[in-house]
Amino acid sequence: MSTLAPAHTGWRRHLRGARPAVTDGEMAVFIVCVLVTTIGLAGDIARHLEHPESLENDFLSGWHLVLYGGVASVGAFIGVGAIRRGPAYLASVATGVIGFALLSFGGAFDAVWHEVFGTEALVEALVSPPHLVVFAGLAFLLTSPIVVLWGRPATRLGLVGSVAVLVSIVSTVLVTSLFTGFLSPLSGGLSLQVGYVEPLVGESVQEYDTVRGLGIAIWTSALLAAAFTVVLVRFRLLPGAVLVGFLLLGIPPLVVSEPESIYPLTLGFAAAGVVIEVCVLLLGRPTLGRVAASVTGAAAGAALWAATFAGLAADDRLAWTEALWAGTITLSALVGAAVAGLVALPVPTGAAVVDSVPGPHPA
Repeated sequence: MSTLAPAHTGWRRHLRGARPAVTDGEMAVFIVCVLVTTIGLAGDIARHLEHPESLENDFLSGWHLVLYGGVASVGAFIGVGAIRRGPAYLASVATGVIGFALLSFGGAFDAVWHEVFGTEALVEALVSPPHLVVFAGLAFLLTSPIVVLWGRPATRLGLVGSVAVLVSIVSTVLVTSLFTGFLSPLSGGLSLQVGYVEPLVGESVQEYDTVRGLGIAIWTSALLAAAFTVVLVRFRLLPGAVLVGFLLLGIPPLVVSEPESIYPLTLGFAAAGVVIEVCVLLLGRPTLGRVAASVTGAAAGAALWAATFAGLAADDRLAWTEALWAGTITLSALVGAAVAGLVALPVPTGAAVVDSVPGPHPA
């Protein structure tokens, strides 16, 4: 017995076949362009948080030039690709095109906003509408390499693919953490309120710090579980790539804060990376299934905060009671397991992305 594929399936295959494939070399150039944009945005947000007094009348100076220079390079990359490979190339990098459009609009929106309402400072900079539009555009840009690789049939990635995914996911997590600085552990040691330095999670028993610390632990565990599960249920990266990614996540706190005070958090990121590497090695077939993803999400969340609290305790800086720190580790494991399990719901992967009929796929 034979079945006929729906008509829309044929059209989708035709359109997909008409798109020029993005080469590894093009992807490498695109990643460089996006990294310049990311660095410019990170520097600009950090300036808003740390030096609000330097923000007047500088829209076309400092980190803004780096940011919009990066945006211009992305636009040039897309434009040159369309000229060389034809207009269909825009569909091949559609996520990047959407990101470029949002970034361009966000930049213009930001200029108008500054003119009408003035320049944002401290937490205002994180929730400013034009900055959030820029954040959305950057999120589209940063995830473009993963979207491109997702359309390929390969599951095991080589060096270029692993680096592309690593840069994409780490940059996305860092930018997301930057824009959610009010619930990010990366804000430890910074001053989000005038005259008050944010402590690390577990370092203070003041009610505000305790409640905020619990929120940080939950949000961070959920963010990391979601970001890395998306990748690990679809791809098998080169050994050590995930650990490198978590080490890169632990570097910014050392740069923006005092290393001797923030190092327990970096230790926590490293521990989470090691745990995920072990889980992938033991449970990957070659990628993670739903149960394996939940186990990995739970183990990573628990390891992150267990190692962080251990580092604080070693310096005699852990102020939380056993109920608080043990409960935080447990809660992080539960959140990591739940989020990873939801993200790992059965989806078309590998050859199914290319050949299967679109629609729900049973577990």
